[in-house]
Amino acid sequence: MRAIAIALLAGLTTVGVAAPAAQASAAGRAPSCLAYKLDDRGAQDELWVWNNCKKAVNFRVRLANGPDSYCTYKEPRSTYSKFTWEWPQRFDGLITC
Repeated sequence: MRAIAIALLAGLTTVGVAAPAAQASAAGRAPSCLAYKLDDRGAQDELWVWNNCKKAVNFRVRLANGPDSYCTYKEPRSTYSKFTWEWPQRFDGLITC
């Protein structure tokens, strides 16, 4: 009975560890029709993102050395969204969410 309890606990631990990996793989690279312009010349970087896609897109700005942005919803052909961050954070791409 004790061996069964240990095996069950081990199985629960494995499931708990695997769940975040599954969530991380659900987010993929944003479509190429989601256009952006990056100005990273100063201590504060600025990014403008437009949706040139034929459908709405949910995306995040992925940053190295800092937290990613919140999930942003953009209608097709809508005006840009602007994002800013400071060094040492660095633009690492757009991902879907």
